[in-house]
Amino acid sequence: MRSRLLFCVLLLSAAAALAADLTVKVTDPQTAVVPGARVTVYRGSSVAKLQQTSAEGTASVSNLASGDYRVEVLAPGFKPLSLAVTLPRTEPLTAQLAIAVASETVNVTAAGTPLPAEQSGSSVETLSSKQLELMQPVAEADALRFLPGAVVNAAGRQGGQSSLFVRGGESRYNKVLVDGVAVNDPGGTFDFGVVPMFQVDRLEFFRGPQSVLYGSDAMTSVVQTWSSTGSTSTPQLRFGADGGTFSSARGYASLAGAWKRLDYNLFGDQTNTEGQGVNDAYSNSEQGGNVGVQLSAIATLRFRARHSNNRSGVQGAWNYNGNQLLDPDTDQRARENNFLGSAELIVHAPSQFTHTFRVYDYDHHRFNEDSFFDPGRAAAFDFPFQAFANLFRAGFPSSTRGEDRAPPA
Repeated sequence: MRSRLLFCVLLLSAAAALAADLTVKVTDPQTAVVPGARVTVYRGSSVAKLQQTSAEGTASVSNLASGDYRVEVLAPGFKPLSLAVTLPRTEPLTAQLAIAVASETVNVTAAGTPLPAEQSGSSVETLSSKQLELMQPVAEADALRFLPGAVVNAAGRQGGQSSLFVRGGESRYNKVLVDGVAVNDPGGTFDFGVVPMFQVDRLEFFRGPQSVLYGSDAMTSVVQTWSSTGSTSTPQLRFGADGGTFSSARGYASLAGAWKRLDYNLFGDQTNTEGQGVNDAYSNSEQGGNVGVQLSAIATLRFRARHSNNRSGVQGAWNYNGNQLLDPDTDQRARENNFLGSAELIVHAPSQFTHTFRVYDYDHHRFNEDSFFDPGRAAAFDFPFQAFANLFRAGFPSSTRGEDRAPPA
């Protein structure tokens, strides 16, 4: 009888040694307790226990086997917290939560320097890289048409002339920038239908008269796109291709990453389609790169380059209720060849001042041609011609910006 009693006592003692209890105390950054927080205890990838903190901010979990666990704490208004713990443990586990900060959309166009959109005090919309990746816009016009206040008028086919009208203003009232460099013609003329959107980090659409900051050609809006940068220590290689009807095909590739003080993003894509009917072919190719070097703790040097070459057939057909009143033009075509290169040095000086020095070169060549008269078209609508528009712009702008700081008390 005594041996049986001794055996039971030893068995209960061993079970008590194998089982462990865990007490989790959840506090905020000021060490005040947080009631109602969800405490989940994981053993590997499986949930071992799930509890909520009491009015005293504690959650007690019992009958856990000895070993390694992960404790996850979730509470409204706080960042998720994950802690590792090994049982058995004699003292309570304290989980101090941090306040969850609302995500910010940083906008540069509104003030000329990076600024949270909520602080700009202006009508500004931003399409992020994730939104653009979901939208898959063929050209910039396809992205702009979804923004409030933007009316895009296109010639009706891929690669056709596309103009932007904002708040009732004319199409020449928009300032267009790429990586901080103005690319619209003098007077505001710009074709949004042939601007590739591959490896664009974000698109900023700034509505309202902004002549003070950008000049008289920004009477209704400013549209700016920024090239993507590399950020991962492991190089990211992206490539793909797709195709469909009308002999449509697209291929793209990019290589991006970061190594020590260097970040890089090199990319290229090609789009081709034969379109519908006579002389409706369209092709557009793009190559570019964005390379940055951290020279020191306060200085960054960045190089950007983009080159695009496109060709569009101009049909000029006129259909009314299914009746073709004007035959298509078989030979009229429009071409563009654009190159933009820039080097930018940013220096963060003392007293919160930031100095920006930029050198850029922008070459724009546009060529429209009709080689011969089509017999099936009226002479008023079809005749041989050649039209050239060559724009060369270079500059060395610099700026110094800072925030006023109150004198020490």
